[in-house]
Amino acid sequence: MKSVYLIFAIAVVVLIFLILGKIYHRQNLDLSFQGIIQKVEYSQNKGTPTITVNNVSYFLSGPIDFKYSIEVGDTIFKKKGEGIFKLTKKGSGKSLIFED
Repeated sequence: MKSVYLIFAIAVVVLIFLILGKIYHRQNLDLSFQGIIQKVEYSQNKGTPTITVNNVSYFLSGPIDFKYSIEVGDTIFKKKGEGIFKLTKKGSGKSLIFED
């Protein structure tokens, strides 16, 4: 009987993670911005960035690992409805593409 409860609990946890993943993906698709990054903060637990562009803050949640590569002064572009973030590094002009 304990194994049935364990399997049920595992299934519930997996379902919750799948639902949260879909919610975060949907939130990222709704984002639209372009400009110079004025501020960036990374969460301590997963390194998920919150950026400020044009005086508006955006939490970049979801499966994309930005690898702590976003810095103040970089330029970022995100079109609504697309899961692609284009980051242009300050100084070098190197472009990085992150896809959801």
